[in-house]
Amino acid sequence: MFHRFLVFSGLAAGVNLAVGYLFYAVLDLHEGWQYGLAVALGFLSGMGVSFVLNRRFTFEPSGRLTRSEAIDFFAVSVGGLAITTALAQLFRSGLHAIDAALPPEMLAHIGAVGLTAIYSFFAHKHVSFRRGRPLAARDERL
Repeated sequence: MFHRFLVFSGLAAGVNLAVGYLFYAVLDLHEGWQYGLAVALGFLSGMGVSFVLNRRFTFEPSGRLTRSEAIDFFAVSVGGLAITTALAQLFRSGLHAIDAALPPEMLAHIGAVGLTAIYSFFAHKHVSFRRGRPLAARDERL
């Protein structure tokens, strides 16, 4: 299950990084709070891709309404957004002294996304896609 999560979340991370790069490199939003916004917009784009792919291909059906899963997924992802953005800002400040092939913003973003993947797997497994009562059992109570 974890390997599928990594594959589909990797695709979502690609979207995340591409959108982030579009904002901070192509559109030149890399100063101060603008970089954080660019990373956040990338993260939100990747989040949508991740929900669709992981719900469909990684996690067993939870028996819960898609809307409930999506709300929980969003809440867990907001935690991931905070972690990713904070780590990217932290890493970026330390990477400016290093002469690397990639810009420090990209290196910081990649490192932050990678570390956040561990949190995301366990949080989505135990919160977003946790097993619920079957829909039929809920309907009988009504």
